[in-house]
Amino acid sequence: MRILIACEYSGRVRDEFLKLGHEAMSCDLLPTDAPGPHYQGDVRDVLDYPWDMMIAHPPCTDLAVSGAAWFAKKRMAGQQQASASFFMMLAKADIPRIVIENPVCVMSSLWRKPDQTIQPWMFGHMEQKATCLWLKNTPP
Repeated sequence: MRILIACEYSGRVRDEFLKLGHEAMSCDLLPTDAPGPHYQGDVRDVLDYPWDMMIAHPPCTDLAVSGAAWFAKKRMAGQQQASASFFMMLAKADIPRIVIENPVCVMSSLWRKPDQTIQPWMFGHMEQKATCLWLKNTPP
């Protein structure tokens, strides 16, 4: 499969898919932390490539409910709207399989509830941090 890991500079997710034999590329405005296929730039530059799947980690700074105390200020500045628009652009990309990861955020009310919510403790870690996953699966 051809897999785009959007908004990832660490290379961790990309490298796991490479180990499994997939064609995978990370993309972020920042340079990658680990050598490997990485596009440093705007994800919109590479969305039209014929990807089979995208796993996206859009910035949550303006969307996560943990920052609700600053929502009014962020809306007045247009930051929250811009972040929600970016999130939706990823969700509506012409890619058959999409997973978007974000903490509990306003997208649950602006768009729709996540398909799944997971916690680190479900995978053997002690931390509690609800992470939401929105899925799209429309195979060709």
